Amino acid sequence: MKLREIFKQKLKVNGAESSSNQELLEALGLSDSAYRIALGQFSINCAISLIAGLVAKCEFRTYWNGKKTKGDEYYLWNVKPNPSQNSTQFIQEFIHKLCWNNEALIYSVGDAIYVADSFVKTEYATRETEFTNISRNGYTLTRRKYKSSDVIYLKLNDKNIAALVSGLQESYNNLISEACDRYVKLGGEKIIMNVSTLARESPTFEKTMKQYMEEYFKTYFGSKNAVLPLFEGYKIDRQTNSEGKKTDEVSGIAAIKKESMDAAAQAFKIPPALLRGDIADVENLVDNLLTFCIDPLCCQIEEAITATRYSKEKYLKGCYLSIDTTTIKHFDIFSMAANVDKLIACGLFSVDDCLERIGEEPRRTKFSMEYSRTKNYASEGGDNNVNEA
Repeated sequence: MKLREIFKQKLKVNGAESSSNQELLEALGLSDSAYRIALGQFSINCAISLIAGLVAKCEFRTYWNGKKTKGDEYYLWNVKPNPSQNSTQFIQEFIHKLCWNNEALIYSVGDAIYVADSFVKTEYATRETEFTNISRNGYTLTRRKYKSSDVIYLKLNDKNIAALVSGLQESYNNLISEACDRYVKLGGEKIIMNVSTLARESPTFEKTMKQYMEEYFKTYFGSKNAVLPLFEGYKIDRQTNSEGKKTDEVSGIAAIKKESMDAAAQAFKIPPALLRGDIADVENLVDNLLTFCIDPLCCQIEEAITATRYSKEKYLKGCYLSIDTTTIKHFDIFSMAANVDKLIACGLFSVDDCLERIGEEPRRTKFSMEYSRTKNYASEGGDNNVNEA
């Protein structure tokens, strides 16, 4: 058997001939450590999880006749929306479906509310939109039709951003796969075997080559420490790769990952540095996140909830739901002490108001509920006490 035929036999994979380095490794019995990274899914999931976690941290405030109240509706959105979920799980599920599918639907059964897994929407020119085949966990509601006034339906954008980003991420997946392949090839062991004419004419040539391909090379490449026997007429030249080239490939993979994360962040209006986990200038990044991403989204949600669960007459009388996004930020009471003092001194907030803002329990005393201001803010000859609860 000729030397070329021996290699062709070894490089047959699934009945097809190939000369790739990967198939040579397989023919020699070596394992391949290359893997494919679902980079697009990872980036989009990071973005959506960030948004969902922040919205779930918000307080859903309910107002009745213009005054903040805590009743059944408040309990529903902030504590227990249904027997199977708490409010955090419920809101995160809702946001995930909204961002992934570009739309989400909440329906009610009795006093509980649920997020639909799937539904069929039928739109009309002048009539209310109708929803049918609403299902959750494999169960389809028996009621045939729901009108838009019966459910809380929200559409995020005119175009499905997640689908657009997923299409864009395919190119990043291909790039990083190629970069991983190049990195593996650069890190692999390569040798050139020089066989003399005398050795090829030996009657034991085929046997010797078979031993090299099936035994010696497998042990040599697969072991940390190994000895490779060389017979007369055989010479091995080891091909080494520059570490600098491997470092370049690692940098390339990191750059592709950064581009993928930035694309997902920009699509969902998240500061890219914040999604990547950069800690520089976090305060301004969080402010931008709230301004351009969380606040507009929460505005859409509170409008959808109010429109469905409060009639026009109730809304005009001051009955509505509002989402407080200020609860997202962490407050350090010592760093903000001077600002709290100013808020109380000018009469904008009471002590109880400030306690609620920083997550502490209000005192509910006459003193803590009073709105007062210092003489610097009082009119000449006026009373400092502006409102007494």
